[in-house]
Amino acid sequence: MAPRSVLKAYQDTEMQSVAHGGRRIDLVLALYDGMIDAIGQATIFMERKEYRDCGRQCTRALTILAGLRETLDFEHGEPVASALLRVYNVATSKIIGAQTRRDASWLGEARSTLASVREAWAELSARVAVPAGAVTAGYVGAVKATAVVPSGAGVAAAV
Repeated sequence: MAPRSVLKAYQDTEMQSVAHGGRRIDLVLALYDGMIDAIGQATIFMERKEYRDCGRQCTRALTILAGLRETLDFEHGEPVASALLRVYNVATSKIIGAQTRRDASWLGEARSTLASVREAWAELSARVAVPAGAVTAGYVGAVKATAVVPSGAGVAAAV
C-alpha cells in the first residue's frame, strides 16, 4: 500500500473509531493482537516448512511493527517512546532472523516480547480513561511513564 493510501486508511479508521466512541488505545491493542496472531501463524507455517505462507505472516507482523514505529512521539512520549522503539527493533530483528535461519524459536521470542508489551497496554487501558489523542500518564509494568497513544500513518493498513 502506498504511503498516502496508508495515511488515508488510518484516518478513515480513526474517524470511524472516534465516531463509534472508540479509543486510540483500543486500536493499539488490536494492532498488537494482529501482530501477535501473525507471528503465531508464521510459527505454524515455519514448522510445517510452508515458507511462502510463513513469509506472508512475517510480512504482516513487520508491517504492523513499522506502522507502530512510525507513531512514536519522542517529543511528548519519552522515555516510553525510546523503550518501545527498542522493543520494536528487537522484534523486527527476531522476525527477520527467524526467516533467514528458518528457526521458529526466534519467532517465539518476538511473540513473547510483544505479548508482554501488549499486556502492559491492556493494563494501562483498564486503569486510565484515555480520550482520543490524549497523552496518558500511568504505570506500565513497574515503571511510571508518560506515553502518547499512537496516531501516525501506517498502522491501520496492517490489520
